[in-house]
Amino acid sequence: MKRFFYCYIIFILANNIVKAQVPVFEEPRHRVVLLNKYVRLIDVHIPPHDTTLYHRHSAPSAIVFLTKNITSSQLMGGEPSSGQAIPGNTFFADYGNKPIIHRVWNQDSTVYHVMDIELLNETDIASCPVINDQSVQLTWEQKIIRMYTIHIAIGNTTIIKPGNCPHLLILIDGSVQAISGNTSKKLAAGNFIWCPAETGLQINNINTQTSNCALLELK
Repeated sequence: MKRFFYCYIIFILANNIVKAQVPVFEEPRHRVVLLNKYVRLIDVHIPPHDTTLYHRHSAPSAIVFLTKNITSSQLMGGEPSSGQAIPGNTFFADYGNKPIIHRVWNQDSTVYHVMDIELLNETDIASCPVINDQSVQLTWEQKIIRMYTIHIAIGNTTIIKPGNCPHLLILIDGSVQAISGNTSKKLAAGNFIWCPAETGLQINNINTQTSNCALLELK
């Protein structure tokens, strides 16, 4: 009987280890919505009181929070830790040099929405100046990416001039009409538009209050 029990425990542990080998973009609550040479954009929705599988992050990533939630996470083999997601907050995660295996759960009563942008282009670095516009604020910068926050007042327009770097615009809140080359999209909160290199980006606020965006510049 003891031998059976030990075998069962070993089986459970081995099964959990196998599940933990799932890369983040294959975890069921993580959906890839854009993939190119620069980024893998993973759109994450975790329902209230739901928990992800253990999954692996192994690429440098930019994280963009889109909803306000109380959340918790747990590194495999570690203790749980709690935190609060705030819409518009962003950070850089150096998973390329420090990969992790963890799971995340939503302690709140509303859907937890966050975007995990894996940065895939670490060698072909482009040169582009920091954007100079009164509505655009540089939030942080790493070797291969700059993150900006854009606040567009009622009736105003922000223009990102064409340059060597491509851009990814994610709307945090409000409503905008975004135009990049021949592509024109009306964006609601949580929507995005990709702007290739050498292509400008025009962002028109069509909301009744200030619209707020996160803009990633891929170097």
